Amino acid sequence: MAGVFLIQVLAVVLVISGGMQIIHRFRARSMRAFAAKWGFRYIGPPAPKWWNPSHFDLPHSMSIFVGIRQVWNVVEGERNGVSIFICDGVIGSRGGQPCTFIACQGGQNPFGTVDATVRVVQHHGWTVLYGVWLLWFSWTMSMKRIDHHVDGLRMAQPTS
Repeated sequence: MAGVFLIQVLAVVLVISGGMQIIHRFRARSMRAFAAKWGFRYIGPPAPKWWNPSHFDLPHSMSIFVGIRQVWNVVEGERNGVSIFICDGVIGSRGGQPCTFIACQGGQNPFGTVDATVRVVQHHGWTVLYGVWLLWFSWTMSMKRIDHHVDGLRMAQPTS
């Protein structure tokens, strides 16, 4: 009986792991298509094979994100004179929460008014819109929502 239970648990773990890999592959494909649509550059890396690898270095350009432990599907570009970084990642410790980040460089908030399900922070000349928050948990943004936020970016204001 213990052997059958162990096989069932292993089968469930393999199905969940395989399902997550499929989801991550479709997400990476969608992020590449999004980058191509807007004339941005998909940098990668793809999603990690395991949710919490023992070590992961953030790219130097992503050091603006405070509290991010991992990033993947990094996209960079420029829209309406605003430098943009978009990525999926994990925030927090002990398991963390998946989250999508859209960061724009500039003094003013280029996102304007956003709904209560996303958060906006400003840090060292960057404005970071992140998450889709529901019941104290963060989730990744849909591609439609990311597209909406990028399309709605306001023009960069000249500095005086």
